[in-house]
Amino acid sequence: MSIMVEFTVSVDRFELGGLIAERDGLDAELERIIPTEHGVIPYVWVTGTQENLDTLAESLAQSETVSSVTALDDLAVNGSEKTQRLFRIDWVLPELDIIKGIINADGVILEGQSLKDYWVIRFRFPDHEHVAEFYQYLADQEITDFQIDSIYELQDRSERGDQFDLTPDQREAITLAAQRGYFSTPREVTLSELGDELDITEQAFSQRLRAATEKIILSALNIPNIEPR
Repeated sequence: MSIMVEFTVSVDRFELGGLIAERDGLDAELERIIPTEHGVIPYVWVTGTQENLDTLAESLAQSETVSSVTALDDLAVNGSEKTQRLFRIDWVLPELDIIKGIINADGVILEGQSLKDYWVIRFRFPDHEHVAEFYQYLADQEITDFQIDSIYELQDRSERGDQFDLTPDQREAITLAAQRGYFSTPREVTLSELGDELDITEQAFSQRLRAATEKIILSALNIPNIEPR
């Protein structure tokens, strides 16, 4: 039975998160991580001013653990000078990075959110044996600056109201969209109006809705989540 884990970890144990945290005024959301032969490819949404985002891109490109960084998309944040930018980062994992421990134990990273000097990361293991393998990695590397926020089997999802690994924000967004007629023909509500109901921007609501829709489709049709060409 698959095991879901959510924990909070210091940026000192997550080098990529640390590189982002070095720049003031940036918020980041880890959309997904794709393992490769020599490292991983994270897709990360970062919110900040154009200047800060450009400086971050330069800093990432100069890092010894980043082989390439690509800006894929920019979204304006309504009522703000800030921009949301999607980065694709080819990252060579450091030996002691906590992400390496997750991947070595066959964990699948689902998402992550920056919180100043910490990151909240959510991931899935095939079973309890692989969770134990990850814990052993933490012990071997003497990693103690983390906190387990939740751990549960996927059979508990129905009790949690989440069949498709949705975050609470994603579930709230797609539920509201369905209830307000966003998927009706013609549409009965706009993304801007839906965002107003949750007191978030149109772009933020669209991002949550898109992520929720993708997860439901991949899970319902049993489609593997692979890197787009």
